[in-house]
Amino acid sequence: MEHYDRRLVTAPDWMKNFCCIAGDCPETCCQKWNIDVDPVHAECYTHLGDPDLQDILQRLLHKIRVRRPGKKEAETQYLLRLLKEEDSRCPLLNDRGECRLQKKYGAYILCDTCYFHPRTFCQIDEQIWLSACLSCPECARLALLHREPTGFVRFEAEIDPNAEWLETSLMPDPGAQMIMRNRDAVISAMCTILQQRDIPIRERIAKAVRFLEKTGEADPITEEAIQQAAAGSEKESSFRFIPEDADELMKIYPEVFDPVSEGIEKPVQGSMEFTRALAGGRQGFIRLLAENYAEGCRIMGPFLAGNEHLLENFLVHCVFSDSFKQFYRCQNIPLTVRDILRHESAILQVWYFFLRVQLSRAALVQGRMDEDIFLKTVIYADKTWWHYPDWFARCAERYADMVK
Repeated sequence: MEHYDRRLVTAPDWMKNFCCIAGDCPETCCQKWNIDVDPVHAECYTHLGDPDLQDILQRLLHKIRVRRPGKKEAETQYLLRLLKEEDSRCPLLNDRGECRLQKKYGAYILCDTCYFHPRTFCQIDEQIWLSACLSCPECARLALLHREPTGFVRFEAEIDPNAEWLETSLMPDPGAQMIMRNRDAVISAMCTILQQRDIPIRERIAKAVRFLEKTGEADPITEEAIQQAAAGSEKESSFRFIPEDADELMKIYPEVFDPVSEGIEKPVQGSMEFTRALAGGRQGFIRLLAENYAEGCRIMGPFLAGNEHLLENFLVHCVFSDSFKQFYRCQNIPLTVRDILRHESAILQVWYFFLRVQLSRAALVQGRMDEDIFLKTVIYADKTWWHYPDWFARCAERYADMVK
């Protein structure tokens, strides 16, 4: 198989030496999902001719026809159907949790998805950012548990040919073009604000929101204007922030994170809550949520107060990995700078809001909060909710509509 193109990327410092720990991983990524396979590797797997592995590959590889919006002809796609296997686990794994295909033929025999996972890429014009999914236990450990502020480095890396990218010249609004072209400067300023450890994490988020608001007032949006906006983030903002009161918070929680209105089954827990709401009435449901949240916060509060670097690292990771990635909307909807920054302000708060609710639930169930529970909660949330970025983006839009 051919090697991948190498390009200069910006990444968190821990990503430079990241390596899959394979059989030592507590929860392999080679299970519980159907893996997209690029056409080149699908052809390779079809004609590999390996007597030991061919039968498995023939059983796993599945071809489907998909019709894209606006396309007359259906497209052929391939996937490895792990969900049809026992325990939804890839049968190519040996008893040590290692891929037999990779061990025999080398890493480049892996399809693009397997080769690059859990790495994620974001490209705007010629700028490329490299990060990783927190559903990977090793990535979550490296990204979240370090006590020093996250640093960022530039180095050459192989690039996923299927990665998301944005060509700003296709965006209809000139101001929106400028904010996306200056993503690096905006992200850097947000991460710097979120790492100001002399103030509580909640105030850092509020400052980041004020910074985005000030950035939106600049015309034109240049690197100098972004720096000035960061310096002016101490001033008051007109953006309403997430309420601290448990009752007030839980009044908006079911409306923001509402899987039923989305017509989807996930998150399952949300559907269960909706059933409780129908059985007990909305006010009783809200009160129950608020009481549980308050009790969970009481249990987890002392731990988080002494370990704010965990929340900081989480938010910095989310900002670096997922901010300003409305690529489909940017090229198909005439978004303005205000539209983009409104969304980014909302999603930053919703990340924090959502994680605190999940942590409070974990603390309530376990009766305590520690580093291991924090890590497992983030990993589970990434697999169960953040794996659906469109759903989470809609949650952010609902939140923005409610607090404007």
